Amino acid sequence: MALKRKAVAKASTDLFKRSRGKAASKKTEEEEVTEEVEAQEEVQKEQPEPEQEQEEEEEEEEISEEEKLKQQEEQTTATRKKELKAMPASDLKELLLSKGLEAGNKADMIEAMLKHEAKARAAQREHEAKMRAVVVQKKEELEAMSAPELKDLCTAKGITGVLSKPVRVEKLLQLWQQDDGVNKGLVQMARAKREGELAGMDKAALRKLCEKRGVEAFVKEVMVERLLKHEVEAGRFLRPAAEQEANVEAPAATKKGDVVEALLASEANRKKELELKKQQEEAAANRKKELKAMSVEELKKKLTKHKLEPVGKKDDMVEALFHLGVQEEKIMARKAELKAMNKDELKKVLSSKGLDTTGGKDAQVEAVMTHEAKAREELKAYGTKVEQVLVKKREELEAHTAGELKDMCANKGLKVGVGKEDRIERLLEEAKRDGEVDKVLANQARSNRREELLAMESADLKKLCDQASVDALVKEVMVERLLTHEAENGEHVVEPAAKKARSRK
Repeated sequence: MALKRKAVAKASTDLFKRSRGKAASKKTEEEEVTEEVEAQEEVQKEQPEPEQEQEEEEEEEEISEEEKLKQQEEQTTATRKKELKAMPASDLKELLLSKGLEAGNKADMIEAMLKHEAKARAAQREHEAKMRAVVVQKKEELEAMSAPELKDLCTAKGITGVLSKPVRVEKLLQLWQQDDGVNKGLVQMARAKREGELAGMDKAALRKLCEKRGVEAFVKEVMVERLLKHEVEAGRFLRPAAEQEANVEAPAATKKGDVVEALLASEANRKKELELKKQQEEAAANRKKELKAMSVEELKKKLTKHKLEPVGKKDDMVEALFHLGVQEEKIMARKAELKAMNKDELKKVLSSKGLDTTGGKDAQVEAVMTHEAKAREELKAYGTKVEQVLVKKREELEAHTAGELKDMCANKGLKVGVGKEDRIERLLEEAKRDGEVDKVLANQARSNRREELLAMESADLKKLCDQASVDALVKEVMVERLLTHEAENGEHVVEPAAKKARSRK
């Protein structure tokens, strides 16, 4: 466009300077100027603008890179195909077998060999691309460092002198390459890729893979802590509750709505209960009278026979044996009650206690009795532990002054009392009531259980976890252990060494 404007301006100037001549001469000059301008416009049309030319060249370069590779592959394949066709069938067969390929007719063998070599060339290109990526990444990493950091790094590597940043980067890259940095970078790249694959798997699949590779998927301490957490949530370390004996409802004596009959039946039951209570009280009085008539030696023998320690005075031993007799009578009554139940009633009792409902009636009754006996023992043992904690608590409180105990009572909202012993008793009762003692025992029980679990074998802990549906797997641990195992044993190829695209024969 600039050339066009200059040409027009020049032509106009020449026209005004010229003297007027003949009409024919003027027409000729105008035609010449017009022809010159049109010629220059044609030149402008043929020459593209610089920006457009650059874009076209870039686009052509981008396309040509892919096309070039495609054409190169086509040419290589065509040339190689001719070579293979010219080979004797026996040589071709031998070549395929050396590459681990199956032999067949000549056409199939040629196609198989061409595919194999094309795959090898693609793998080679991919390997070179990875190498380039590793080098570029390292170069960018060094270039991102500040000048002082680069200088310190160079000094540590033995590179001295006043050097520019690009020179330092270049020398550090050379040292990195000499230290097998490229291969190490490829290994890291492959590891990162494998780590991503493993991290994308779920825990069940990772566990299965660990078992297949012989890798320990679990961490013992994690299993123990998660089992403890599960047991805490299930209430294992809480104060044992007294067994609530299920009583069977008595059948209705009369029809619904018959108030008179209902009242009469209720009165009859009340009289029976009163009579039964009276009989029990008389039996208890007689029992206690019999025990009091026994000598101290006889009482001691009886206590020892029931595995009880004969302590205290005669009245204490009588009381201990009396309570033991009452308990035995309750057990016998409970067993008779269970035996009197029908099948459905007994099954309901078993289900309420989480017991197996199969088996005969005698076995079911024994299961309930054993379960309730165990609960009584646990409650008794817990009571003993409570007393032990209270003894220790008493010792701690006795170390305080009366004034300090008074403040402690006041802070808990208790009556301050008038003496030290009185205040200690109130504080001990409050410790039992507000759960302080239970908390101490729960912590002790958890600590003991932790030691018990840690002493177990990992296989047994796994079974406990599976039975309780406790997820004791840690994904990050499994991934890390699998990566280490594969690196040490070569079960997962990290990065194949560069291979030749093909070998000619």
